[in-house]
Amino acid sequence: MATRPREWPNRAKEARDRAAEECARAHRALQPLLTEGSRYTEVERLRRLAVALDAVQTALRFLEGAGAQTRPY
Repeated sequence: MATRPREWPNRAKEARDRAAEECARAHRALQPLLTEGSRYTEVERLRRLAVALDAVQTALRFLEGAGAQTRPY
């Protein structure tokens, strides 16, 4: 019999959910570059990379706020 998962504390749950949203935003920015990359200009590629990097950094800040141990860059 499997152990039932515990409920996350509200603060950690909020950080988890917001971090997941930011990861999805990064994915949306990067996916087209991988599937149809030649269609985009260099400026658009850089913009999408910047959006993805910002989303990942934001996700890390949410997780750190909930106690995750990450190394700052």
